[in-house]
Parts: sequence; C-alpha cells; structure tokens
Amino acid sequence: MLLPFRAATLPADVADFTLTQAVAALRRRVVRSEDLLHATSRRYERHAGYGAFICARHEQTEAGRDGCNDDKAGASMAGALQGVPVAIKDNVHVAGFGATAGTPALAHFEPACDATVAARLRHAGAVIVGKTNMHELSLGVTSRNARYGDVRNARDPARIAGGSSGGSAVAVAQGSAYAALGTDTAGSIRIPAALNGVVGLRPTSGRYPEDGIVPVCPTRDTAGPMARTVADVALLDQVITGSQRPLAPVRPGCIRLGVVRDFFFDGLDNEVHAVVHAALRRLQDNGVQLIEFAMPGLADANDAAGTAVGFAEFWSAMQRYLSLHGANVSVTDLARQAAGADVRYLIETFIAPHAPHCVPAAMYEAAIRRHRPSLRRRFLEQLCRHRLDAFILPTTLTVAAPLAGADGTVAMNGQTVSLNYAYLRNTALASNAGLPALSLPAGYTAHGLPIGIEIDGSPHDDRHLLAIGLTLESILAVSAPALPISSTCP
Repeated sequence: MLLPFRAATLPADVADFTLTQAVAALRRRVVRSEDLLHATSRRYERHAGYGAFICARHEQTEAGRDGCNDDKAGASMAGALQGVPVAIKDNVHVAGFGATAGTPALAHFEPACDATVAARLRHAGAVIVGKTNMHELSLGVTSRNARYGDVRNARDPARIAGGSSGGSAVAVAQGSAYAALGTDTAGSIRIPAALNGVVGLRPTSGRYPEDGIVPVCPTRDTAGPMARTVADVALLDQVITGSQRPLAPVRPGCIRLGVVRDFFFDGLDNEVHAVVHAALRRLQDNGVQLIEFAMPGLADANDAAGTAVGFAEFWSAMQRYLSLHGANVSVTDLARQAAGADVRYLIETFIAPHAPHCVPAAMYEAAIRRHRPSLRRRFLEQLCRHRLDAFILPTTLTVAAPLAGADGTVAMNGQTVSLNYAYLRNTALASNAGLPALSLPAGYTAHGLPIGIEIDGSPHDDRHLLAIGLTLESILAVSAPALPISSTCP
C-alpha cells in the first residue's frame, strides 16, 4: 500500500509528509524515526494552543513499544508502520497513557492494556505520541471541552474543530502526527475530518475490534482511522484488519455513485453547495457515473432508526465498561462530574434512568428490531437496483462554525439551525444503517475553510470503498492552503 517514492516530490518539511510517504522514506533510509518524531514534536509545540492533545509525549516515547494486549491478528503487517508517529483519541485504551474520554471523573484512570485497535498499530511499529482531545464523553459535534480546553480548527483557530474526534483531525492536519485513530458513533470521525481538510473512515459496524474503547452506543460505536490521504487511511485499515485484499484505484468509468438530492443535498450552506456541486461536475467530467433518484421518507426512517438507540444504550454500556475496567468510578459519579453544560443537559434530560425524556424500552426495541434493519434494507435495495458502488453526499451541511457562540446553533444562509442538524444530518445515516463511510476533502471556500464529501458503501465492502476513494481523490486533486503560521489563538 505504499505510494511510489519520488524524493523530488517530497514536501520540504518532514512533518508535511503523508503517512505513506513517511513509511516509504523510512524504509529507504531517507529519514529516521527520530527525524519524524522531532518534526511532529516541533509542530505540536508550534500549535499547542489549538488544544489537539490531552497528553503528548513526542520526545519521550519509543518506537514499536508493545502494549500488553496479546492480539496478533495484525502480525502480517508487522513493521508496516515502524517508527511512524501516530496519535490516538483519548477514549481508546493505550497502555502507559490515561483514557480520560475528555471528562473529569476519568482524569486519573490509566488502563492496563491496549485496546486491540491500538495494539495492532503498535505491533506494526507505530509510535504512539499522544492522546487527542475530544468532545467530552463523545457526546457532541464541536470538540469544545470544558475540562481540557476547546479543540480549535486547524485552518481557523476561531472556529470549531468538529467532533467528537476533533483532536485527532487537528493533529493530523497540523502535522503533529502522521495519522490518528478516532471513534465514530454518528459522525464523530467524518465531521472533524471534513472541517479540517483530512480523510476519515467509519468502517462497517463491527468490522474493527471494539474492546478497550469508552462506549457511547455500542450498536453504532466504532473506531476508525484518520490521515491526510485515502492511501494513508487504507494503509491504517489494512494494519487494523490484516486485510490482504489488493487496493488500486478504480477506473472512473466503472464507478457508479448514487445522488439523493432530495435529502442529502437539500438545505446546504451556499459555500458548501458551490464546492460540492463543482466537485460532482468534475467527477462527472472525468467519467464517474452519477445516478440521481429520490428516497421518500428517508428523514423519518433515519430518526426512527437512530435517535432512540443513541440515547438508550449509553447508561448501561458505560456501567459495564467502568466495572469491567476497574475505573473506580460509578456512572452516576461520571454523570454528576461532567464538565460541559451541554453534556450534563443531554445526560440529565435524555440519557439517565428516569430522565424526563429517557427512551422507553418499547421504542428502543422497535428501533433495534424493526427500524434499523429496515433503514439498512432501503440502502441495500437502492445499491442493488441502480448497480451502485456507493452513495455520494456532502459530509456536513455547513463549514466549521465560529467557536464564539457555538452554543447549540449555527447561522446558515441567514437562518439559525441546530449544530446537530448541520453536522449530523448527513453522517448519521451510515451510522444508523451500519454502512462504511469515507469522508475526503472536496475543496475549500474562498476563506480557506475545508469542505468534505462523503461516500457510503455496502456493508463489509470497505476496501472497495477505499479504492473508489483513491480515484475520487485523484480526480478532485484538492490542494490545501497553508496552515496559519502563528500559534497564538484568540
């Protein structure tokens, strides 16, 4: 999965290498692991004010350090990431680091063993340089964090990073790590990937090992990789899954993508509309087939499949997790100590047992047994009927909102809409249907703000989705503007 190595085309700053470039340079001894660590450490220091990390150890770590997880499924990928600095969201267990999940009650919790997804990166030789900041308990889309500080957008520190895996996206975008792990329940990888101009994969539900990860909603939770290019993400996916399936770009003329304009493309912010539609035209001009059709009732089907599940599973899943891992804190204490007013409101109003709007058991059962399978069937039927490789859609409805005033709403085309609607409407469907989803850059606004485009594919066809992503990325050829030079944040 290595890109051809051409020294003349490498960025001048080692921290600007893509993951695959870094791996190739290491193998050819053009650089040493120490060079990569030093370069990412300098970037971390330059951008420390952006709040991407809860704990960073660029200069204190050792390449290839094994955690105590004995999973060897990734043995075939041993050395694939040897010496490459990687960051991991602070709700994923890494031995020797804390796992705060961005919340005060877990500030001193240090798991004994790696989560399997982290262990597989370490077995491949990755150097874990830190744990990234996040929206508290993964219960939000901004990565504003009242305990550990807000994560600021890599392109504009006065704007949100997106959440909940905001720190992972910013770390990658700024060059503080060559890749990162995030987690995605309803869009928590894809939203910050889109808002910071990087690539993020939500794998098919259940495709990645789920142990050692602080839960939100086990039915929809998954870890996933984030990096600068589709090839980078594909390499991380290969390491985590041990996949031996060859990956090469698909010929544009062989790609059929579904366009559901009446849902995914309605109500877009004007800047997102312009960039995404220009991207669709470019794809079409290069031979990609776009097939338009309607899916009436999709909004109602999505709500029925997702909302009840999202709130109903948190309390019991967290209770099991805290007990299993000996965190010495109860879920009641966790909830009571939550630092963010938005997180406390969600827990007290919708999640806690006997909360005023907690989900009735019958509603949850209907969502799990009827609505979720029905939503999945609807997507699979359209994929088969139109012989589609995937659906294509804007990742988010708008660009990153200003941090100031990001209190639950965002202005969009002169109107005020909820943050959850603006950032979750499109991403939640793949989560609710259990589909793999890949977000990659579609372009930038005139003010340099990134906009993402997403493709959602067939369950367990993740490698094919990534192969399509390679082609789309090549056609779109998005060039990122320079990052802000100053580390001073407003």
